[in-house]
Amino acid sequence: MPNKTDKSEASTKTKNFRRQRKSKEFSRKSQMEILGLAIVVVLILVATIFIVRFLVLKTPTDYRKGFISSELASNMLNTFLKTAARDCSQLTMTELLQDCAQGRGIICDNGKDSCKYAEETAKNIFENTLDKWNMKYEFSAYTNINSPLIKLGQQCRAEKRSKLFPIPISTATMYVKLDICG
Repeated sequence: MPNKTDKSEASTKTKNFRRQRKSKEFSRKSQMEILGLAIVVVLILVATIFIVRFLVLKTPTDYRKGFISSELASNMLNTFLKTAARDCSQLTMTELLQDCAQGRGIICDNGKDSCKYAEETAKNIFENTLDKWNMKYEFSAYTNINSPLIKLGQQCRAEKRSKLFPIPISTATMYVKLDICG
């Protein structure tokens, strides 16, 4: 017959065995949870790397360049047309171009007619701006696009930004156009 001490020892051993077993189960569960958290952290890091690589470091689309070229063409033409001619009674380039299209009646103080004076002024302005900035352009003034009165620069072969200003004359409409290439 087992005595009480044997029962208490057996009970203690059983309790210790149960504690160890529970401890091992808790230890395994803890390890699995930590492993699961580690996997989640690794997945988050990989996702973050992809986001940074493909979204943040993506080269931005250059919408500004086209806008700047278009605005530059507009501003250059606007300024040119409002420029006063020193040698032609302070007439504007618009007035000289109108005369150029209608018969070249104005002769400037330097002996040049309105077409020649407007062309030389445009050439001087564009050489000192667009040419120095290494920007290719085509400038033309015409009533008939196939036979321009003034043509400067080179024709754009690829993409271009244009500005077209109509100038009223007595018989039709004259157009002044500036294309900025690229």
